[in-house]
Amino acid sequence: MNKKTFITMMLALVAMTGQAQTKTATVIGYSPALKDGTLVFAGTGSRSTVVDTVQAGRFTYTLPVVEFTESFLSFYGEGCPNSYTVIFLCPDVTVKVTGNDCLNPLWKVESPIPEQQTQNRLTEYCRDVRTEALQMDLANAPREKRDSVTLIWMKQQMDILPSLPVDAATIRALLGISETAMIRKDFPYMEQLKEVEKTFAARAPKGFENQLAEIHSYVYAKDEQQIAVELAGNESVFFKKYDGVAPENILQTILDNYKGKAVLIDMWATWCGPCRAGHKAMAPMKEQMKGQNVQFVYIASPSSPPTTWQRMITDIDGDHYYLTEEQNHYILQHFESSGIPTYAIYDTKGHQTYKSIGFPGNDVIRKELEAASK
Repeated sequence: MNKKTFITMMLALVAMTGQAQTKTATVIGYSPALKDGTLVFAGTGSRSTVVDTVQAGRFTYTLPVVEFTESFLSFYGEGCPNSYTVIFLCPDVTVKVTGNDCLNPLWKVESPIPEQQTQNRLTEYCRDVRTEALQMDLANAPREKRDSVTLIWMKQQMDILPSLPVDAATIRALLGISETAMIRKDFPYMEQLKEVEKTFAARAPKGFENQLAEIHSYVYAKDEQQIAVELAGNESVFFKKYDGVAPENILQTILDNYKGKAVLIDMWATWCGPCRAGHKAMAPMKEQMKGQNVQFVYIASPSSPPTTWQRMITDIDGDHYYLTEEQNHYILQHFESSGIPTYAIYDTKGHQTYKSIGFPGNDVIRKELEAASK
């Protein structure tokens, strides 16, 4: 064997080893209701990105997976809700997701993973009320009506949780309910929540200690003031400071902080996959625009659990505002928007020069901001 042949074989072996170490999971989906061109977002943790575009109702994507993990699937297109499907993944697993409509959180998820089967039971038990909630979101129903349905959905989850395994799926559900209970002064099912929390603490296998401690802290949190104190350490965060501002004045109150600057306002939520994908896509552009007369402003509301929101904003450069539902709703109405993400740009004189419902791409945003900053 000559030297050249030996080196070639060694390079091939290194390449094969690298491929063997790259583990992935595959998701195959279909719904005849999805329009061609609908963007498919997926990811793990708090980050997602465009992974495919729907054609003939079909989509396929792979995600890098080194161990059991929780992933999210959402869509951006006509008739798609601002919500996501929870999909549990392991290396080398293939999951099939199918539906007959655009309400993807209710679709059938075929998977050999036990936690996914738990999630499926939870979804099926709450199907009717979850369907109503998603349809109300799509219709942009009044917040009070949507909140009442959401509370019923949480009540139904608590009704079935004690009969399900304590695993990643049920811990996740209980965590979401407890976060909501923490930020609502009038959560009507607190006693039931406390009982479910005790049951989970007694039944949980090892490995969930941190999540259970977090749930316990939410269930027995003193009140919203405690959250405000925790959030006050970040100088760019305004939580309680603007609670007393009337909804019709909140937008101008925020803009007054940036007189003489071009401002990009990004309306988002922690649970919104397209919102998070937009943040990730804009990061390089924001870095390139540093030093220019531009300010990036991010607005969220209590639909985003405050602790989750606080954790996420550390990776999003800009000023962050956590407004009341009424203030947030007023701004969306002002922009004539029925969903998020919604983007608006103001010039140095405080005049709105641009608006987009959905991420328009970096080229468009950069062009509009540069024009607004002159």
